[in-house]
Amino acid sequence: MAPPITKAGRYQIVSELGRGSMGVVYEGFDPVIGRTVAIKTMLTSSLPPAEFEDFKARFQREAQAAGILNHPNIVTIYDFGEDSGVLYLAMEFLEGKSLEDMVKEEGAIPVERIIPIIEQVCTALDHAHSCKIIHRDVKPANIMVLRSGLVKVTDFGIAKMMSMGMTQAGQILGTPNYMSPEQVRGRQIDGRSDLFSLGIILYELITKEKPFGGQNLTTIIYRIINENPIPPRELDWTIHPGLSYVIQKALAKDPDERYQTCRELAEDLKNYKKLGDSVGPSATLVTRVPPIAQAKTEPALAPPPVRQTQVPTRPAPRAPAPPPQAPSPISEQPITRPAQHITVIPPAHAAPPKGSMVPWVLFFLVLAVGVGGAYYFLILKPQQAPQTVVGQPPVQPPPAVVTPPPATDPNAVPAPSDSTNPTAGPGAAPADATATPSVVTTNPPVEPAPAPKPMTVTPPVHVAPKAATGSVRPSAAQTGSLAVSSNIPGAQISVDGKTDPSWRTPFTIPGLAPGNHSVLVVKEGFAIVQRNITIDPGSPATLSVDLAAPSGEINIVTTPPGIDVSIDGQQAGKTPLQKAAKVGKHSFTLQVPGMDPYTSSFEIRSDGYVVTKRIDLTGAVAASTGVVDVRTVPPGASVSSGGKPVGGPTPATIRLPAGRYMLSLSLDGYQTLHVGVEVPTDGTVTVNE
Repeated sequence: MAPPITKAGRYQIVSELGRGSMGVVYEGFDPVIGRTVAIKTMLTSSLPPAEFEDFKARFQREAQAAGILNHPNIVTIYDFGEDSGVLYLAMEFLEGKSLEDMVKEEGAIPVERIIPIIEQVCTALDHAHSCKIIHRDVKPANIMVLRSGLVKVTDFGIAKMMSMGMTQAGQILGTPNYMSPEQVRGRQIDGRSDLFSLGIILYELITKEKPFGGQNLTTIIYRIINENPIPPRELDWTIHPGLSYVIQKALAKDPDERYQTCRELAEDLKNYKKLGDSVGPSATLVTRVPPIAQAKTEPALAPPPVRQTQVPTRPAPRAPAPPPQAPSPISEQPITRPAQHITVIPPAHAAPPKGSMVPWVLFFLVLAVGVGGAYYFLILKPQQAPQTVVGQPPVQPPPAVVTPPPATDPNAVPAPSDSTNPTAGPGAAPADATATPSVVTTNPPVEPAPAPKPMTVTPPVHVAPKAATGSVRPSAAQTGSLAVSSNIPGAQISVDGKTDPSWRTPFTIPGLAPGNHSVLVVKEGFAIVQRNITIDPGSPATLSVDLAAPSGEINIVTTPPGIDVSIDGQQAGKTPLQKAAKVGKHSFTLQVPGMDPYTSSFEIRSDGYVVTKRIDLTGAVAASTGVVDVRTVPPGASVSSGGKPVGGPTPATIRLPAGRYMLSLSLDGYQTLHVGVEVPTDGTVTVNE
């Protein structure tokens, strides 16, 4: 672990902000300019002296290259230097949260908030790429979202700096989760590698799944090189097909098949809804999938057979929105497919030839088949006696994928489109409302030329007169409910990262799948509360939380120690001091014996935030001092001398320069006492009142 430092060049170290695999980040102060800065130090203690000098020279070149980036969405680098063998960068100080922290604190982030963030990241990366600078380490922790909504990308070039001789055999600095295939292979990379990393971030934000997860580095790297993640829309049918397409294209294994610039990605992301419209472009994904039997034994780079899959360019008609319900917990297991290679063919806008009769022929043919099928089901086919279930909603079968029968069959019924729920045979089990919809794999669909959709006819279903409609849900016996309350009502509830505007305390969430669920209760101005709840089928569960003001921690360390500290006018103790403090700005005072009080401030920016203040008072403490031990009954009195506070509340141990003093002891509801004392050099005098 890197030892703490008190300065870096001319910059004063104020507090430690965080530690990582590459170094330590501090809050610093530039006394020349008079501004707050961020100081990032590099871990170089493991380098031999000769290698350190070589690394230092290359580090400086990379710092200078990153320093030329002048863009509102890129953190500004002010300075580079070395202090006592410690290499450091002085850069812009940012007040905000990293995208990584936002996800941890908020869970699911709405698409409407994700897109502006990614657009600004794209703008920053495009500018860097135009300056021939590749980031190499694009990840949520390096994307800062300020309070104003402005996004800043940090750590340009740091990954390359750290790779210049600091990687030992078998060691990878940082995590490879966001690396591109060419990057983990050690090949030459360009800006499209950063774009792949951005695609991984998009996948995680939209699906809340890791596209290339694994329990160890070997598994993660193998999947990045050889496997494609499940398309986002197959994980969650509510994801727009256009958005799913954008993410898949960004994650193409071959850089030539991705977006070529971040600007292209940002443009499609901004207009993703148009990518699924009938007037929008079409796209074909050409995937090469090895045979299943050979998937585990085939070399990673062996070219497998090719198949083509047409990506839908027209979104299916939306079914009625289901009522708010808790989703299934996010799986920790990676969801991937066998090795695939994706080639994206640019969208085409070709219109059908004018005057073509093919659509009309297909229309009348489908209409005839539909009418014939309806006549068979409604009139010719023997009817079964209707079964009515009283007091329960109708049990509906799960969606099924039906292969259309040959057109020559007079009783053929066209297969239902993706937007319909065809009725299966009797006895079909209901789908789990909270589970991820199952995916039925069929031969790749082939879209005909634009034509009216075929009619879909389903057999009549007899139901109770007032049966509920909407999405299929398990019965009450299969699910449980959760009643959440808080000491301050109106807090937003989320379950497993998903929520609904109506989920505000006190509220009961029905239809939760049995098992463990992560529950967040959030209200502005209060600390976030996280609880793990187990839901039993058919049983209601309750959760009551106490919302409290968010707080952090202040650590004050002085040289020498033993200095009295007051925070916000209240005696807090002696240094070294560790104390809880509410979110916000605070002032503190160090009472140095024989000197004017030292006053400064600190800020707790969020719940759990830790601030460390290190203050060197060497030389400020008088050489000839003594100690006054003051005790009162009742305790809690403040101690002053000459109208200036010197300590308290009692009992208090106060260090003062040697000499005579008239101490005043004050306590609300009691008469002020005046006590004369003589403080001996290096001695102690006791006052009992």
